[in-house]
Amino acid sequence: MSSVLLLGADFQPMAVIGSRRALGLIMAEKAEPILGEPEFQMKSPSRTISLPTVIRLRYYVRVPHRTAHWSKPNVLRRDKYQCQFCGVRLSDDEATVDHVVSLAECRKNGIKPNTWGNTVCACRKCQKRKGDRGMTEAGMKFNNPQFEPKAPRVNYLVLVLQNSKHEEWRKYIRA
Repeated sequence: MSSVLLLGADFQPMAVIGSRRALGLIMAEKAEPILGEPEFQMKSPSRTISLPTVIRLRYYVRVPHRTAHWSKPNVLRRDKYQCQFCGVRLSDDEATVDHVVSLAECRKNGIKPNTWGNTVCACRKCQKRKGDRGMTEAGMKFNNPQFEPKAPRVNYLVLVLQNSKHEEWRKYIRA
């Protein structure tokens, strides 16, 4: 089953759904195909439809704002693979995730360690220097004094797009 990008009536991305669900929405006339794969066709007694890759709802649906789920790769993407302590640009292999409040301190105080507000991208040198201490204990500051680690405000579909094989989705999702 392939993935289909679902757009709202205003062409704003809403979700990524399976092709079976997309075909059901089209057949129920709740959505219309925008882009499809012409080499794959679905036939019914009354219609022939190319397997869609992008569909649009025919009516407006309000969708609540969603934030991206926390994961190490998403933290690195949020921080654009830049060490938040020294400012060095890092490759995928060099980048690590550091806890602003150390894991030991989080365990001691019953704080959840893996959150958007407690994790930042760091180089191995800075992470080693900080060790299992808090930033103030280690005498460290963020490279950009205005930086505040928080959940990305971007649509979660941008993160989906980075892992997607569908290049045609790019014109509907603003990165």
